[in-house]
Amino acid sequence: MSISKKYYKITVLIINYNSNKQTIKLLKSLKLISNYINEILIIDNCSNEDLKISQFNKISLIKNKQNKGFSKAVNQGIKIAKNDIILLLNPDTYLENDSIISSLKLLISNKKIAAIGGKIKNINNNYVPSANSKADFFTAIFEFTNLKKIFPNNSFSNKFWIKTTQKKPIEVESVCGAYIIFRKKINNKLNLFNEKYFMYLEDIDFGNKINSLGYKVIYDPNSEITHIGGSSNNSKYKTILKYWYKSRKIYFKDNLSPLEFFFINTLFSIEELLLKIYHFFTHTPNA
Repeated sequence: MSISKKYYKITVLIINYNSNKQTIKLLKSLKLISNYINEILIIDNCSNEDLKISQFNKISLIKNKQNKGFSKAVNQGIKIAKNDIILLLNPDTYLENDSIISSLKLLISNKKIAAIGGKIKNINNNYVPSANSKADFFTAIFEFTNLKKIFPNNSFSNKFWIKTTQKKPIEVESVCGAYIIFRKKINNKLNLFNEKYFMYLEDIDFGNKINSLGYKVIYDPNSEITHIGGSSNNSKYKTILKYWYKSRKIYFKDNLSPLEFFFINTLFSIEELLLKIYHFFTHTPNA
């Protein structure tokens, strides 16, 4: 299908935090789809070093004086983006081909589609789950706690994640925030992220909101990016636990019944306490 030039120009949005080397690699890789890009916005969340971007065109760099978190920084970019379609990419991702164009065309072809994500490949060339169904009570227990390590192939986690072997685009609840193409506005309002989330689970909340408004979130296995992962922190878990703990409580408080959340919150709190005790006695960092 052909795409009118009126519509195919997009804004690329990157939230940078201490990922300068990876961000430069990403910017270089965007040459693969440069014909579709007429604006690149980088929101820097008070990184330790200045980002050197003088070699690149079409870039606006906004430097925050403090780390505002992922959701607030994304919303900064959404509010000033000059295009109707935004490509959100983590700074530690990069393109190896132009397959993103496939998802862009799919989004443009259907006005009921508000967001699309695709396949995500790690640095070991393995595809990792990047789209999911709706999280529920049992998902909270078996996917969002360390019980997943004890029961890695449990049915609740398997049901939650969309298989990486999926061949055709399908409707999903949400897609990974490392790579999302989405509309700047839906229902004539800005399509913003929930700022209650400093980092983690804001992408799942974003998909929930889009679906609740009667729009579609699509997983398109015909497009892909490569994701290095965890480059902005030094945690051995590739996760900053204090933000993960907070975000999962926010999410399930908003999406479960009070009784269900009481049980889940108790489980989360017990797990957090046990991990603190473990790290204390093993003299390992709780991060």
